[in-house]
This record gives sequence, C-alpha cells and structure tokens, in this order.
Amino acid sequence: MNDLSINKKKEVLALVLKFNLFIGIYNLYLFSIGETTFNLIIGCMNIGVWTFFRELINVPIKKKINKN
Repeated sequence: MNDLSINKKKEVLALVLKFNLFIGIYNLYLFSIGETTFNLIIGCMNIGVWTFFRELINVPIKKKINKN
C-alpha cells in the first residue's frame, strides 16, 4: 500500500463524515418541521457518527513493515 492510496482513503473518509454531518442536520431540520421521531433518531445517529469518528481522520495510519 503506497502513500497515495492512504491519502485517498483519508480524503474519502473525511467526505463521508462531512456527508453524515450534513444529513444529520437535515434530518433534525425535518424533525423540527414534521415532528417525526424517525428523523430525530436518524439525525442523532448521523451526528453521533461524525462526533465519534471525526478525530479518526487526524490519526496517522500505521504502515506494515516487512522484515526480511
């Protein structure tokens, strides 16, 4: 695995987390309009995913070292 693929994976993870945040806020907005519990639950779960995994982007990924 080279550095390019690791950086690409980190970029994709960052985009997925931002998308989760956006969808979570949108679901909370829908909850405030329609008062459906489903939107509240999904919105809270999406924001929770962003909250707990946002620091994962900054953690360096360990490379496997082959000892010959």
